[in-house]
Amino acid sequence: MVVSMSGTGRVPKFIFLLAFLMVGGTTVHAKVHDQVCSACHTMHYSQGGLPLSEWGIRGPYKALLVNDCVGCHTGKNTESTKTPYILTPESEIVYGATGTETTSNTLAGGNFWWVYDGNSKRFDAKGHNVEGIALEDETLHNAPPGGTDMKHRLTCAGTYGCHGDRAVVGVLESMMGAHHADDSTIDGSSVGKSYRFLNGIVGLEDPDWEYRPTNTEHNQYKGIDRSDEQNFDPTTISHLCAECHGDFHFGNDISSGSWGSPWLRHPTDYDMGHTASNSEYRNYPGPYGQQGDYSVVAPVASENVTEVKSSVKFDKDTIITCITCHRAHGTPYWKLLRWDYFGWPTDKEDDTNGCMACHSAKN
Repeated sequence: MVVSMSGTGRVPKFIFLLAFLMVGGTTVHAKVHDQVCSACHTMHYSQGGLPLSEWGIRGPYKALLVNDCVGCHTGKNTESTKTPYILTPESEIVYGATGTETTSNTLAGGNFWWVYDGNSKRFDAKGHNVEGIALEDETLHNAPPGGTDMKHRLTCAGTYGCHGDRAVVGVLESMMGAHHADDSTIDGSSVGKSYRFLNGIVGLEDPDWEYRPTNTEHNQYKGIDRSDEQNFDPTTISHLCAECHGDFHFGNDISSGSWGSPWLRHPTDYDMGHTASNSEYRNYPGPYGQQGDYSVVAPVASENVTEVKSSVKFDKDTIITCITCHRAHGTPYWKLLRWDYFGWPTDKEDDTNGCMACHSAKN
């Protein structure tokens, strides 16, 4: 497994000069917080004639980095983590039933462990097959479901990735400057000013990346209360997914001829406020809180993302998104679902299937 950075070692004065030149001489609200420059950068990829053990083994790296995307984001998440880890060793990873429990140490996007090529029990359908983490999907290869064959492996960032500027082919080049950007305003105007470096996407970021989230501490996702299947907003989280999985979001025949029930595909960017006031959907979040509470088990989006919502009013704030049911990186469950979908509904009192958050009368 690629080792992660630790930021140890002495920091010579010229490193601070390098940082000044890279960031600029102004005060910024950088994405990288409370880290010394040497946590991410090295002048010569050498210390005492050899690379440090905490650096990546495939260097030297562009931009004087000490590791690549995967290496920097490999590790175990804790309450004091300053870097979000998206790949965690099996002996340290804890997901739980929904990934939101007080013992879980995965983050909002889940974890790539379940599809990692170093995991003998890996399963393609449990995560995105990102190059450098997972092998090519044996069934789908490079064709995302609901989309067209990319003819290229999925990458972390760039043209064939989710993060960074998709107009730029190189993974690192597409992210240049983002980690040093002023992110005090997330308006989607640049990579650094976009939600989680997802270029053009808007949202409110939980400062600890949803480490053990609650209904008062979580990401606030951007959605749109659309009126037909061809209507979309390029700043929403579901639109990001639709860039590869387009037919699931705004493809032909997504509804039965009108925007609403009976659906042909599960709706996205649809607000549950359009359902009947006595429908089962108005009981959201079902067994995961009091009626009207926001649920991190099955998170919904809102058009207004200026503040974290601890409750919902079914007025452009109960918008179904792709990540209401799925996680972006990976989970222990089929199709990257947030919970165990198989076998539901049941009569078990401890049923942890998140479908019940919206489909509250189905169990």
